[in-house]
Amino acid sequence: MYAIREIAKVRDNQYECNKTTLEILLLHFSLTFLGYLLVFILCLLIPEIQVNIPLFLILSTSILFTTIGCEWFYQGIEDFKYITIRGLIVKISALFILFICVKTPQDILWYGMYCVVGVVGGNIFNFIRLKKYISFIPFKQLHPLKHLKPALRIFVLNLIISLYVNLNSVMLGFIKDTESVGLFTAATRLSQMILGVTSALGTVMLPRLTNLLSNQQKEEFNRLAQKATEFIFAISLPITVGTIVLAPELIILFCGSTYHAAITTLQLISPIIVLISLSGILGIQILYPQGKENIVIICTAIGAASNFILNLCLVPSLSQDGAAIATLVAEFLVTFSMMLIGRRYIPINWKSKSFLNYCIGTAIMAFAIVPITLTSNTNSIISLIACIAIGIIIYAIYLGLTKDKLYYTFKDFLTKKRS
Repeated sequence: MYAIREIAKVRDNQYECNKTTLEILLLHFSLTFLGYLLVFILCLLIPEIQVNIPLFLILSTSILFTTIGCEWFYQGIEDFKYITIRGLIVKISALFILFICVKTPQDILWYGMYCVVGVVGGNIFNFIRLKKYISFIPFKQLHPLKHLKPALRIFVLNLIISLYVNLNSVMLGFIKDTESVGLFTAATRLSQMILGVTSALGTVMLPRLTNLLSNQQKEEFNRLAQKATEFIFAISLPITVGTIVLAPELIILFCGSTYHAAITTLQLISPIIVLISLSGILGIQILYPQGKENIVIICTAIGAASNFILNLCLVPSLSQDGAAIATLVAEFLVTFSMMLIGRRYIPINWKSKSFLNYCIGTAIMAFAIVPITLTSNTNSIISLIACIAIGIIIYAIYLGLTKDKLYYTFKDFLTKKRS
């Protein structure tokens, strides 16, 4: 995150871009070395890890692959075409590993390799391709440590996020049992998969908004921030409501009938789709480029603390549903506190008619698909596809009738594609 911002600032200056890239890469390699020292210490000290050290070590290779990948560089210069093509090729290759090599529970090491290759395996190609953009600079001109202090603030933020994202499963495992963990994981994996649809915009927006600020284009920054927030809300709200309505179909189709108890969990946790989408835009795309990461850290810490306390209170009696409620409340507090504490730096007009349009359109969509779910077979993928298609059509028709600008943006895009 720090590197994306810094590269976006200097990408128009070849020397500074080279220098910044090499400095951050050197710092990253140094921190990776320290990271692997910690990995080996954990292997020696933690009994739960010693149960399956080979799996832990295989998964830890993602640290090295992340370092050599320099994904932040390609995002900073907005080379998203390469990222997309490479990502598709690597993920398809990883699927071959999954289907060919993973057939029984004993193939867990192959599954670990699939997890690593599928997420960061393509980073080898990133490192090789870097020479196309970066030229050599004498070591004495490089000052990697100057990036350490500002990057540590982002480390604190990521540490807090990491702790409270994984906190629910850990506390469920200690307070309840592995069955509760499995049910909660099924619901959260589905919600996170759906969340990926809306989070993709953030990768594109951070370098663009940072570059606008570095070039003193504040009005364009404000305009783009408003547009991005409206777009995220327009996409994430109907997806959230659709997930709540279609939770039985989604759980049974993707997880199986034995996960029936996870349906309520998915319905409870689904609103985090819209909450995380909004907090991502406000925190990472708007506040962070302005250097207000301390506000993001404070708001995230509020969410982490509330999540921990609520898990202690709710998990003993409500099990995985209690963890879902704790997560939902935590994400709400993160988003609300960000809007409140950072309001001076967030140039969003919340009274815009567009936000009301998206709420009404989503409500109409929900009323249209609920009767279908009540009369259809929850095991039928056809009914699920039908509900999604009908929901999209109704939502699009409403936006068209209200002459919403997002509708015309998509219409113009599709018209250009056909021509």
